Amino acid sequence: MKRISYTLLSLSVVLAFTSCSKKDTSSVNKDPHQVEINTDATELTKRITTQGEGIGVVSIMPVDNAGGRSSAVSESSLKYPMELIAEVAPPMYEGRALRATHVDINGKYAYVSYNREGEVYLGGINVFDISEVTTPRLVAEAIFPNTDISAVVFNNNRLYFSGATSMDQDATLKSPGIAGYIEVVNGIPASNYKYASIQGQVATDIALANNKLYVASGSTGGLTILDPVSLQQEQYIVSKDLRAVAANSNKVATLSGETGIYLYDPQTLAQLANITTHQDIAESKRTIDFNNNYLLVAAGRKGIQYYNLANNSLAGELPLPSTAPSGTDINEYVTNAVSVNNGLFLAANGAAGLYACNETSSHGLELLGAINLDGSSNYVKIKDDYIFVATGKGGLKIIKLTRPATNNGCDNLPAYTGDANLNVNSGQKLSYSGSVALQHVNVNASLFYCGSMTVQNHCNINSTGKFEFHGTLAIGQYGKSSGLTINNNASLDIEGALIVYGDLTLNNGAKLNFIGNGASVTIYGKVTKGNNVTITGNYTDAFNKLK
Repeated sequence: MKRISYTLLSLSVVLAFTSCSKKDTSSVNKDPHQVEINTDATELTKRITTQGEGIGVVSIMPVDNAGGRSSAVSESSLKYPMELIAEVAPPMYEGRALRATHVDINGKYAYVSYNREGEVYLGGINVFDISEVTTPRLVAEAIFPNTDISAVVFNNNRLYFSGATSMDQDATLKSPGIAGYIEVVNGIPASNYKYASIQGQVATDIALANNKLYVASGSTGGLTILDPVSLQQEQYIVSKDLRAVAANSNKVATLSGETGIYLYDPQTLAQLANITTHQDIAESKRTIDFNNNYLLVAAGRKGIQYYNLANNSLAGELPLPSTAPSGTDINEYVTNAVSVNNGLFLAANGAAGLYACNETSSHGLELLGAINLDGSSNYVKIKDDYIFVATGKGGLKIIKLTRPATNNGCDNLPAYTGDANLNVNSGQKLSYSGSVALQHVNVNASLFYCGSMTVQNHCNINSTGKFEFHGTLAIGQYGKSSGLTINNNASLDIEGALIVYGDLTLNNGAKLNFIGNGASVTIYGKVTKGNNVTITGNYTDAFNKLK
């Protein structure tokens, strides 16, 4: 018998691991715990799109009361430069497409888990090499033909996972829920794995801290604590309908769809508190994330909630819009995943999109707006400089946060605090530093900038203008009317990385100068050159567009 797997569907309301039983159609002759490893780079690379329409700079746009995205730009979003660097089609196995369920990142590798709703137990793990900033590579794929994978976490050359497997295939299991690990060698999963039976129909989430493995299981399950090496059970706490677990050195937190948040002492596992929340949509996807002594919660139709764990009170919340634009079902507005890193809070809200917010000075929540991605957003994970988003129709999207790369010449320069259109008028000589996300840049005189900058639409350096940049500069979107224009006798001097997702136009007498060592340029669109154009310096041209 099979319980539909804990998964992400295109309709966020049914991000379900529902209790309906279905027949197991997998072969009784298969090893119930086999894993199929594919490291064929040529085949795997075909699933990644790095030069499709919309790839490039993305921005945070204000959200109106009906959930629509305004054409205005929030000034508070200016400090978060972002680039959509890749879209990834889901794994396929025997004609079945899988759905992303979870992400963990360790060093230069990102591990994305998948499973499949429907008749059979079927899961997978994709391994991405993210060492090259703008060109993530899919380097390995592990398919589990008899096992759903709900969540993953990396530690000490092991990739731990939670999920469910077929009891028809493994008579030793007391219930379908399992947790375990697969050995990882140089980022690549090995060909077998170790597992333990977990009470409950499916192990929905997993966390590792305090030399313990914490596993949440839904429906008839609870919180299971395992030794991370032997996978021997150390303790079990009954708790109905657990959706998520998070752990750090101070607390262990779980989220129940029926009875809310539970907090435990990480050493004794004594219950510290039960924070009652609302009754959630039955058996649907939810995540939680610690931010110091606060807990960020995906609260379904209640939106985003933020709890102060010092006194177990609700510090802030951001409800979802009560109405939806024409053609959108308000029932698909539901917060099913949250994630926080370095002050940026993200929430996947289904058809309402991917919201960005931050913490106010009073520890409440401030909505910055929606990140401009097509399709519904059903899962999000932010870690280090990367954001992974699972969308209904667009597959997995990988977003890069662009942070300052150098301080050369930046000491004591002010941060830019203007609006999203940076204009340098005739006779002006402006200098700034820091991270900034802009819509347009027009340089008519002199601009010096040090740090990181994204420009979603156009950057124009007009006749005789001069733009000197130190750091990482990303401009435009692939396939759209956007890019960089250096006009007659104007110049761009750059130390660091220049990424142009749109077109590069060098008009008569234009100068493009690369400063120092280690400069790079990546141009996705077309290059147009006028007469007497000069390109100087030492640089790496990723696509050889400047020949």
